[in-house]
Amino acid sequence: MRKVHRPNSDSDDSDESYRSFAPPRRRPAPTMNQNGGSIIMNKTFQKLLFLLLIIVIFDMVYVWDYFEGMDENSDGPEAGLHHLHESRRLGNLYQQVLSGLKLGELSVRHSHSGVLDNNNLSDGAKIEQLEHEVDAWRRKYEEAMAKLGENPYAHIPVTPVPPNPGNDDGVKNPKKSRAELEKEETYGADEHIVKILHSADVEIDKELAEQLPTWEDVVSLYGEEPIILGLETCEPYRQAVKPEDRMIGPAGMFNTGTNLLFELMKTNCDIKEAHTKRREPRRNGMRWQVPWGKHNPPTTHRFKNVAKAWGQGIKQDDFMPVVLIKDPYSWMGSQCRHKYTTFWGHDEKHCPNLIRWRIEDQDVPSEVRVKYALQMKLYESLLDMWNHWYEEWEEQTFPHLTTRFEDLLFHGEEVTRKACECVGGDFTNNFQYVEDSAKPARGIHKGANGLVKAMLQYGDPKKRLVGFTDRDRWYASKTVDTTLMRKYGYTAPPLPSG
Repeated sequence: MRKVHRPNSDSDDSDESYRSFAPPRRRPAPTMNQNGGSIIMNKTFQKLLFLLLIIVIFDMVYVWDYFEGMDENSDGPEAGLHHLHESRRLGNLYQQVLSGLKLGELSVRHSHSGVLDNNNLSDGAKIEQLEHEVDAWRRKYEEAMAKLGENPYAHIPVTPVPPNPGNDDGVKNPKKSRAELEKEETYGADEHIVKILHSADVEIDKELAEQLPTWEDVVSLYGEEPIILGLETCEPYRQAVKPEDRMIGPAGMFNTGTNLLFELMKTNCDIKEAHTKRREPRRNGMRWQVPWGKHNPPTTHRFKNVAKAWGQGIKQDDFMPVVLIKDPYSWMGSQCRHKYTTFWGHDEKHCPNLIRWRIEDQDVPSEVRVKYALQMKLYESLLDMWNHWYEEWEEQTFPHLTTRFEDLLFHGEEVTRKACECVGGDFTNNFQYVEDSAKPARGIHKGANGLVKAMLQYGDPKKRLVGFTDRDRWYASKTVDTTLMRKYGYTAPPLPSG
């Protein structure tokens, strides 16, 4: 008869012996769905899990506003452009997830056809249906964040994309030289406008010539000469900062031409002493933005914030900012087309919506929330935002220049030359303008104007008040900072009759 060994408390291996004597435990049976398969393979469960994953991804993108160190090894906007634009990375991520979903769904169908083939829809129809649901969740997320006054995606400023014109076959067409363009027919276009377009190697045909503004229109809006303030601070700046340490770049509110200024300076100005610093792609001291972030108000961000793009390792008081301002009426129209991290009640038919159009018995301004790098700020309206942002710059005493966006369009060579000379740079003998938009035609900047489109937009007085209601115009006439308007040569539009 077999003798069973009982565990002894005095024995060192008593516990081990007892465990070996105990009967083995049964593992719990896997969870099954009603069709007899694992719940993990259930189609509804997979769809809900995927939607949850999308929500988590969007939330992570918002919280982690920039992948740490992404731009540290970059050589600037020409190399690694996609690293600097959060919305573009988000779009790529979204497409990758959808691609993975398509491959994964097809793979699961082949491996588990008994579980998932309970729907009469085709693979393409199911994928399309799921994509619509993902888009719906994304829109809900964006709307919810907007109501909270938050930016749904951390805004990383975008850098310019080099133009790549081509025909319908994708073959790049060589542009004519300036000498060749000057021999071409200009079909009666104004000579001032022709000179600007030829500096950008733009060929003028009859159709374009008929749409271009006249110089009289431009002068009626902005005057005959460009306005560049702060030139008296150039000499103190040059005395205080060594030539090799000098840098210059744009600051300005959204939609004020900061990318255009960077392109013009990068192409036409060179601080030779800066070559040894190896800071920029062209090592010429031309920077994409002020080191505290070009859209951020200076009082709350200078010396307090380091911009993720082109801000690290820069001594902020060695930097010469060029502040860009835009006609407030035109600027509000630009915000309607590209709102950036600005949130307020409006839609395509009601913008700029300075006075809330849904409230008819009284004039209630439409409040605006703006996400800056270090703060979320509330303004009474878009126009109040314009007032406060530039009033703050007017209070700054450190060296800086201020010029108008419109002067970049119609006096680009003179503005660029004076800014270049301000920091002791060498200005080109062959000025080159930027014809294509200085913003990529995707993401936040999709639809942004190039030189020709900008001339048509900002050289036409009739387009200045597009979208304004009579109540908006009355409110603007009483709210706009008239001192700023006079200082920068902007005239108030006529009030509506009655």
